[in-house]
Amino acid sequence: MHRAAGPIPRRLRPVLAVALGLALLVAGCARPAGPAAREAAPAAEAEPAASLFPLTVIDDAGRQVTLEQAPERIVSLAPSNTEVLFALGLGAKVVGVDDFSDYPPDGVRDLPRVGGYTTPNVEAIVALRPDLVLTIAGRKSEELAGNLAALGIPVIIVQPQTFADVFDKIEFIARLAGAPEAAEELVGRLRQRVEAVRRAVAAVPVERRLKVFYEVWYDPTGIWTVGPGGFIHDVIEVAGGVNLFADAQAPWPKVSPEAVVERNPDAVVTTFPDTETQLKTGQRPGWEKLAAVEAGRILVIDQNIIVRPGPRLVEGLEQIARFLYPDVFR
Repeated sequence: MHRAAGPIPRRLRPVLAVALGLALLVAGCARPAGPAAREAAPAAEAEPAASLFPLTVIDDAGRQVTLEQAPERIVSLAPSNTEVLFALGLGAKVVGVDDFSDYPPDGVRDLPRVGGYTTPNVEAIVALRPDLVLTIAGRKSEELAGNLAALGIPVIIVQPQTFADVFDKIEFIARLAGAPEAAEELVGRLRQRVEAVRRAVAAVPVERRLKVFYEVWYDPTGIWTVGPGGFIHDVIEVAGGVNLFADAQAPWPKVSPEAVVERNPDAVVTTFPDTETQLKTGQRPGWEKLAAVEAGRILVIDQNIIVRPGPRLVEGLEQIARFLYPDVFR
C-alpha cells in the first residue's frame, strides 16, 4: 500500500520536524555577538572554564543570549544536541532530555523526560533547575525561550543547516558548556573520517557518479526530498553521489512521483523499510523500471544517523558511500 497522507506517526515526527523546520528557518551560524563579546579561542588553547564567561552569543534564531557562568545543569530538547553533549563527554551535565532522545542508550535511559519538540513541558523543565536549555529551531522553541527567559533560564537554539555546520555546532556547544577543548579531539576524529571518504570516492570518475534520490517522506501526491543547502544533500555529495534534485530551489523540496521517474535515479536512499518493498513489487507506478530498482540499489538507512545533525551523521555518510561505491572501500 502507498504511504498515504494523513497523521504522521509519532516516531517519524522528529524526521519531518528537522526537514520542515529547516525549510522555514532563515538563520545564521551561531557566533559571538558584537565586538564586546568574547572571541572564540583557538582550538589548541585549553582555557579555564571560568575565563570564558560571561559569554554572549547569537543563536540560530538570531537571539542574543548571555551565559553568566559555565552551565552545570543542561536540559536538551533535541536528540541531536543530546548526542553532541554525550559525545563531548559532557553527559554528566545533562539533567533532562526530550521524549525522542535515545542515544547513547546507557546515558539517557534514566534521565527525566520533559516533552517533545512541539510539546515541551515548561513545569518539568523548570523543576530540573537548568542553567542552560538547548533546543532546535521552530516557533515552539522561540515561545519556550521567551517563557523560560522570563524565569531567568537561558535557552539557546542550535540548528545546523549544512554538513559543515554540524562540526561548527559541536564546537559551539562545547564552548557553551565551558569545555571548548572537548570538541578538539571529537571534531578532529570526525573530520578524519570524512576525509577518508573523500579520498576513497575521489577515485570514482565523474561519468560513473551515481544519481541518488533521497526520500524524506512519501505520499502519492508528492514527495519530500533534499536539495542544496541542507546537510543530507551535502552528505550525498561528499559520499560521491549526485543528488537527483540538486537543482531544487530549497533544501527540503517537495517533488512529484513523476519527476522522480523522469529523472531515473541510479540509487534510492530512504529511512522507511516498506519503501524497498513498494519499489520492488510495483506499488508505485513506473518506479519498478528505475535504474535503481533494476540494479537493486536501494538503501534503507537508520533514520537516526542521517536525519539528526550530530556526530553520528558521519556514520551515515560512511554507510551511503560504501553503498554507492563498495568497490573503492574494499
